Amino acid sequence: MTPAYPACSAYPALVLVRGLPGTGKSTLAGLFSPSAPVLAADDYFMVGGEYRFDPNFLGQAHSVCQHRTREALPLFPVVVVANTFSQRWELEPYFTIAREHNARVHVTDLFDGGFDDCSLAVRNVHGVPEHVIATMRARWEHDWRTADPRPPWEREVEIAKSRAHFAATRGSR
Repeated sequence: MTPAYPACSAYPALVLVRGLPGTGKSTLAGLFSPSAPVLAADDYFMVGGEYRFDPNFLGQAHSVCQHRTREALPLFPVVVVANTFSQRWELEPYFTIAREHNARVHVTDLFDGGFDDCSLAVRNVHGVPEHVIATMRARWEHDWRTADPRPPWEREVEIAKSRAHFAATRGSR
């Protein structure tokens, strides 16, 4: 049984599938609608049918995925993006793209799919090791709706400014 995702409005739908490696994001994404493009940052690392991950190009991979999403939304009633999306800030660019295209956004959260890190390391097709999955699990924002939408480096700048302000005001007493 294929859970079809009908285009029931004049507006496109952007479906974001999030989960740890090995949870079945790509498999689920392919079931939403037979005609929907399924995009992922991992696509960037596919070379001649072989996955060749290079962490130096991860930012570029996400930029390309966002660009492809932006191009696909006006052409298809449903566009699906399957990425880890462990934190809210990783979803933010897609929320912006959806607003630009008046698209509805649906986030499907698989988290760990009920599997432990060892099982996920065995199940994932990209060779993500168990210790990396454990790190992703540790930073996972379950309640992404209320999480801070800023990237960690922007949060750190704000924290540093607050500490400096606190130190300066404390020293003036």
